Amino acid sequence: MPSFKVLKGTAPTGWTPFAFESLDAESAEGRLPTNPLSSPGEDIGEAATDGANPLDELEQVIRQRLLEAERRAEELEREAYQKGYEQGRKDGYAFGASSIEKIRERLDAVAASLEALPAQVLGDYRRWLLEAALTLSRHLFQAAASVNPSVLENLVDEILDHMDRSQAITIVLHPKDRDLLEKHGILERWLAGPSEGAGTVRIALDPHISRGGCRVHSAFQEIDALVETRLKNLHEVLFAHESRT
Repeated sequence: MPSFKVLKGTAPTGWTPFAFESLDAESAEGRLPTNPLSSPGEDIGEAATDGANPLDELEQVIRQRLLEAERRAEELEREAYQKGYEQGRKDGYAFGASSIEKIRERLDAVAASLEALPAQVLGDYRRWLLEAALTLSRHLFQAAASVNPSVLENLVDEILDHMDRSQAITIVLHPKDRDLLEKHGILERWLAGPSEGAGTVRIALDPHISRGGCRVHSAFQEIDALVETRLKNLHEVLFAHESRT
C-alpha cells in the first residue's frame, strides 16, 4: 500500500509551485546561478572580486610598521652617536687640558731642579771632578811634551832664571826629552851658558822620571820640577779648604 495519499479534486491553495530554472544560452555559457544568500543583484563572483583580502592588508600594515621602526631605530642610533661624540669630545678636551697642565707642572719642577743641579753636583762631586781634571791634565801635558819641545824649554828657562848661574848646574831629563831638545838645538843653547864666567851646565838622564818634567840642582839649590810634584802642589792648592774644615 502506498505511503502517500493522493488528493483529487482539491484546489491547490497555499502552495508554491517548484520548478528547476531553465538552462538558457546565457547559463550554458557559464553564468553562475544567483546566490540565494546574497543581496539581490550580487552573485558569488562579484563578492570574491570586489572584497579585499584581510591577510594581505595585515601583511602590508606589518611591513609599514617594520619600516617605520627601522627608520626610527636608525634615527635613534644617529642621535646617540652624535650625543656620544659631542660628550666624548668635551670629556677628551677636558682630560687633555688637565693632562697638559700636569705635564707643565712637572716640567716646571724639572726645570727648577736642573737650575739647582750644577751647585748640587759641584758640592757632591767636587773632589771627584777635581781629581778627574788633574788626571786628565797630566795625560794632556805629557802628550804635548812628547812632541812639542817648547813645553820643557819654557819650564827649564824659567828655572834657570831663578838660579845662581855662577854655580855649575845639572839638568836631569828623561832620555827621550833630551833627544827632542837636542834635535831642535835647545840643549846647545843651555850648554853654552848665558855669558862668560858663568857656571857650566851639564845634562843628566833618568829614564824613571815622567816626560815633560825635570830636576835642576847646583851646589846650593835644588828644584824639583817633575810632573808628579807639580800636580801634587796643584792638588794641595785645590783641596786646601778641605784641610781647614
